[in-house]
Amino acid sequence: MNNPAREIRTPDQRLRVFVSSTLKELAEERAAVKRAINNLRLIPVMFELGARPHPSDELYQAYLEQSQVFLGIYWQQYGWVAPGKEISGIEDEYQLARDLPKLIYLKSPAPDIDSGLMTMIRKIQNDNTVSYKRFSTADELQELVENDLAVLMTEQFYALERIAKQGVGRTPELTLPTKSTAVKNNLPVQPTPFIGREREVLEVLELLGKDAVRLVTLIGPGGTGKTRLSLKVGGESLDKFESGVFFIPLAEVKEPDLMVSKIAEQLGIREGNSQPLLESLKNYLQDKQILSILDNFEQIILGADLITELMVCAPKAKFLVTTRTLLNLRGEYEYFVPTLNVPGIDQHPDIVEVRQSEAFRLFADRAEAAAAHFKIDDDNTLTIAKICYHLDGLPLAIELAAARIRLLSPEMILERLSASLEFLTGGARDLPERQQTLRNTLDWSYSLLDPETQTLFCWLSVFAGGFTKMLRRRCVNHGRESGNTMFSTVWKFCLITACCAGESPRVERHASVCLR
Repeated sequence: MNNPAREIRTPDQRLRVFVSSTLKELAEERAAVKRAINNLRLIPVMFELGARPHPSDELYQAYLEQSQVFLGIYWQQYGWVAPGKEISGIEDEYQLARDLPKLIYLKSPAPDIDSGLMTMIRKIQNDNTVSYKRFSTADELQELVENDLAVLMTEQFYALERIAKQGVGRTPELTLPTKSTAVKNNLPVQPTPFIGREREVLEVLELLGKDAVRLVTLIGPGGTGKTRLSLKVGGESLDKFESGVFFIPLAEVKEPDLMVSKIAEQLGIREGNSQPLLESLKNYLQDKQILSILDNFEQIILGADLITELMVCAPKAKFLVTTRTLLNLRGEYEYFVPTLNVPGIDQHPDIVEVRQSEAFRLFADRAEAAAAHFKIDDDNTLTIAKICYHLDGLPLAIELAAARIRLLSPEMILERLSASLEFLTGGARDLPERQQTLRNTLDWSYSLLDPETQTLFCWLSVFAGGFTKMLRRRCVNHGRESGNTMFSTVWKFCLITACCAGESPRVERHASVCLR
């Protein structure tokens, strides 16, 4: 009557989940993971659950051998590297887990991440058998772990059921699935919601979905939201690129020659002993169906030929580039990123339509996040609409203005905006410096112009709101036939720049000649 092929376990022998992370910086998260595992009546395997008289490396190796699931939590610290070791304890644990099913969670944002941990995460992202998710809070992590462990066990149940239906004569061993369908990506989690842009997102996705389109350039002035749009498109494209979607920030790269190393770093590629890094990058991409988002390309525009070189060697790879100027490459599809649509401010505006405009919704969301006491009502709706109209629907300018709601009423913000561009300061600390004030953003763009174009830029400031091609040609004999409109925020910057450069008298003389 006994069945020796069946092992009957005692009730205490439940599924063991090994939890790997640095201890101090993720103490709150480890507690949340423990709660999640306990809620499912499973067994958490963690160092802090009891001291043992054994060396730490022997201890975690023994614990791993007795565990059925590996769960890794990573944030900024790589952890201690023991004498005689080349990798830290958390990376050693990851490697020792080998064929265990792995659930990996990355905390964002991580502005001070160790280089060792960054390299380790790149390896995880390139591992076809591992899925990972991002989180921001301990509560969010607890919910993710509970759901993911439940799904993992459910998948195993159905796997065993399929085997039983096939008539296998023995009870199969417990082997949890090791491969996830999650697509690899390194897209940063954004701390604020994405507002509007539904049409733009769909149009860019449609472009990228065409077989003939390999390179899409999102172009527009600074502060129009090109980066946020690219990240939204990347997130919506995860199921379309089986090799992943990767965000490659280039704002800090000042020399085109350094671009290869930056791209390779984000993709987790290291330079081999026998070949240059560029060749390693080409070899990696050659068979990949991958989307690379190259952000802030304008200051290294001379290195644009690299994109063509990569497209030639990687026929299934696509590139989405954000820039303030065209790349002028063959096969480049330009998509101009407009500002947000602004509410009408005529004498009898429709309040519902005003509040539905993208610019108004952005201001309302950011203002309510900045000050819990602030609420949209009938008294301040028209004033906010005027603020958005005054700022041309420029997302960065609207966010900077909304942040001032902590101290100023909408009426006071509107009054100060009419007086000075310098009012738009105080952006979030975790933004790049060039985006913490509107002046910094415009300075960044202005510094990328050659001296001749900078002079033309100042002269054109005499035309508030725009200018015709005829007036522009009369203003200066310049061969370019570009757009003829100028945002009011940019126009004010032109005037400030002209005055600071001592060009104000020349600009005034130019205006008197041009407008005769």
